Amino acid sequence: MVKPRKLRPGCRVAAISLSWGGPGAFPLRYEAGKRQFEDEFQCTVVETRHALKDPDWLSRHPEARAEDLMSAFSDSSIDGIVSTIGGDDSIRILPYLDLDIIRNNPKVFMGYSDTTISLLACFRAGLVSFYGPTFMAGFAENGGMFPYMVESVRKALFSSDPIGIVIPNAAGWAVEELDWRNPENQSRRRELNPSSGWSFL
Repeated sequence: MVKPRKLRPGCRVAAISLSWGGPGAFPLRYEAGKRQFEDEFQCTVVETRHALKDPDWLSRHPEARAEDLMSAFSDSSIDGIVSTIGGDDSIRILPYLDLDIIRNNPKVFMGYSDTTISLLACFRAGLVSFYGPTFMAGFAENGGMFPYMVESVRKALFSSDPIGIVIPNAAGWAVEELDWRNPENQSRRRELNPSSGWSFL
């Protein structure tokens, strides 16, 4: 498996919508995530050609979503790729992917939920990728990103040192849902539930 180069301050990260067109539905939420990511990690976020398109248009054009991914991997000025959000139909982009392009242009690629389909395409191509936060869920956290998540992203994407011992998040965890349509909610922190440490099944 090929491991991509680590990210660093000053790098360019592509924002991509591989499934649901979340940024087109909730542009303020996307912009919050972009801003908080850029401020924290000192990187420049650049949207792929179709990343901000209307959700209905993106749904009808899986080939455009695949084109964005191939372009992001091919573009030598792009150091990393992060999904804007998950969704439920990125499996439809698979026929349009070129695994040779992914294999020959290794770079950091991260997302979660439905992005798993594309992460598995990277695995098939022989590239290590990352299951983690997206611009709209994670980096756009209400009232600022959680420190535990920021530290985890720094260790995984911005360092080549071994991760080492993974310490449980002692600050607590959130499940509270705040309506993304209400811009006032973006500055309101979600209520945290107390952490009880690791639970092993």
